[in-house]
Amino acid sequence: MAVDVAQLISASNELNSAIVLGRCWDHALEQLASAAGAKAVCFSRSTKTDLRMLPSKGLVEPYQDIRSRRTPPYSSKVLILDSKASGFVSDSEPHIRERLERESFFREFMKPIADVPYRASASLLGPSDITGLKLSFWRGSKEGPFDAQDVERLNSILPAIRASAQLAMFGFRQQAREQSVLFRQRGELMFELDFAGRPVEAGVQAIAAHGDPLSIVRGRLVCTAAAEQRRLESVIGRAVAPEPVAGSVRLTRQSDGAPFFLMVTPIHGEAVDIMAPVAAIGVLIDPATKSRTDPAALQHVRTAAGLTERETAIAGLISVGHAISAIARQIGVSDGTARNHLKSAMQKCGVHSQVELAALISRFS
Repeated sequence: MAVDVAQLISASNELNSAIVLGRCWDHALEQLASAAGAKAVCFSRSTKTDLRMLPSKGLVEPYQDIRSRRTPPYSSKVLILDSKASGFVSDSEPHIRERLERESFFREFMKPIADVPYRASASLLGPSDITGLKLSFWRGSKEGPFDAQDVERLNSILPAIRASAQLAMFGFRQQAREQSVLFRQRGELMFELDFAGRPVEAGVQAIAAHGDPLSIVRGRLVCTAAAEQRRLESVIGRAVAPEPVAGSVRLTRQSDGAPFFLMVTPIHGEAVDIMAPVAAIGVLIDPATKSRTDPAALQHVRTAAGLTERETAIAGLISVGHAISAIARQIGVSDGTARNHLKSAMQKCGVHSQVELAALISRFS
């Protein structure tokens, strides 16, 4: 089946629009597969033993079988790219076919059950990244292999597809940065987790510097209280799963029994486990540590509500958990005077409780 270049360009433009507008990629993927005369197309990222995919319809069920481990073990030996490939590579070459036939994953699953024995793949991050982010077109036994002309036509849209992939990855990096900025401002220990649930390099250093109740053992996050390890692994596992869920767990500092809370929040979006540089954000919350007031947020509230300097200071301290008596001592006034300033600030802000005041200020952060 021939590759339709005009249809490929149209499908590539649709994919780029979906990324920019935050829409579902499904229709664009179907259009790409059709234009390539393929049964399916997918974006994928793999390691030696794990495979993550965003597939079109033709590969959805086979991918579910792979994730459910109802197939022979996946092996990176079924990859067809090499470090010299600058564009798409077809598996039609005899030496590649011979190698694939030696692999049970290909021989017993991809070929007879999934019916995707033929493939053309390209790295989206450059020729040296042969096990990283890839785009692959798959054909069944009826469609036959991709020939040299097919590969040439697929290569005509590769620069546009690579640009779209870079745009998607940039969006996920921005999302991770935005999710972490508020926690950094509050002074919490924050770290990023990869798709295996392991802290990335900067996180490893931050956790090691903080110490108890967390440590790093062989790249993994470990509780200093062994009894809490199973709950920790469960929360992390759910946050980096293909359908991620946020969670939290209570941890105990071994040195003095003080409680901490670890919150793990996944990064969300289309193709997140393929395109995103990190899977989730972990935040270690120490209840004994008072949060730091965001000066910019307070200034916005002061300007909008017309607060005085003292009302602003008291509202800020209330918003991060200080008691009114402690605030009074800190700023050198009586408890009654501090309460009057607080009451005035709440009236100007249109709230009826300290909790509502704190929530309002946090929304300006």
